[in-house]
Amino acid sequence: MNNTSAEFIRVYVISRYFYLIIFVIGMLGNIFNLVVFCRKKFRSNSCSLYFIAYSINNFMNLTIGLLLWSLTLGFHYDWEYKILIYCKIRRYFTHVNFLLSSCLLTMASINRYARVRQAQLTENRDKYILFCKRRTTYIIIISIIIFCLIANIHIPIFFELHHGACYARDGTYHLLFDIFFLIFYAILPPLSMIIINIVTVIQIRRIKRLVHPTVSRREYHLILLVITHSVSNAIFTLPFTINKFIYYMCKNRITEESNQLAFTITLLIAFMNPGLSFFLYTLTTPSFRDEFIRACRDVLKKIKLYLSHRNAINNQTQQPIRDDSIFSLSMVSQRINSTSSVSSDQS
Repeated sequence: MNNTSAEFIRVYVISRYFYLIIFVIGMLGNIFNLVVFCRKKFRSNSCSLYFIAYSINNFMNLTIGLLLWSLTLGFHYDWEYKILIYCKIRRYFTHVNFLLSSCLLTMASINRYARVRQAQLTENRDKYILFCKRRTTYIIIISIIIFCLIANIHIPIFFELHHGACYARDGTYHLLFDIFFLIFYAILPPLSMIIINIVTVIQIRRIKRLVHPTVSRREYHLILLVITHSVSNAIFTLPFTINKFIYYMCKNRITEESNQLAFTITLLIAFMNPGLSFFLYTLTTPSFRDEFIRACRDVLKKIKLYLSHRNAINNQTQQPIRDDSIFSLSMVSQRINSTSSVSSDQS
């Protein structure tokens, strides 16, 4: 593939159309996620709070991340490469949102493990019960947000414009940032989720052997949802990490156009995780799918009631005046005229 065709695919096909398609699908999908998880059946479960926070974070992740990347790479709005403050702020919130998503999914995995242990144990259950309470979940989510904001505070300080790019300052910080990114973004969250979910599955198999009745069908579906999303998160983020590692190992042997094309493709794959989450939930979790269908039916019922009520009001306002109403109005006018004539005679 020559440089011209590679640039055409990178700029006009991927950065313009594919990025925007995933952005639109992701925004709609996360709205549907919020509709389902905020319904009474799900919002009573503490694990759903993590997915509500995750879906809200995806709006910023897709906007600050994918949409602005599309404007930069596909439409050549090079604000990030020309305005220093824009470079610092955007890179800061991009990394905050990315880390926050991984932390929320990790805590959702721990929440499901605690719920399984709560159902499995007859003694020493108090700490698992406390961890699964909604109040504790709110505190954890707020703490995670604060942690992600503080953990990335070095980005607006040490990022700068260098050779037409917005990245970490050359030297020691550049190396430390790459190590930080590799550990806290690429290795630690997926590895933690995989280990926690494997342990959770092992505990579930023990519960099924004991025929324990305290884990409901919806709880199992939430566990399945967490596991599948954790696996998809690892799969979608792995290509971006591998590409970043290969670039640093073989920087002198890779052309700039090939590197930009690989970056554009792997970035698109990475954003498929927040962009296609609704379809992942719908395909893998029966209770989520059933609740979404119920939500659609409720919306259609409300629309039908609104339209019928509006039609009834329009019919009443447009109804012609009947003959008996005209007759009654004429009688009233005659009485008024007779009353006025009598009063004039008396005067």
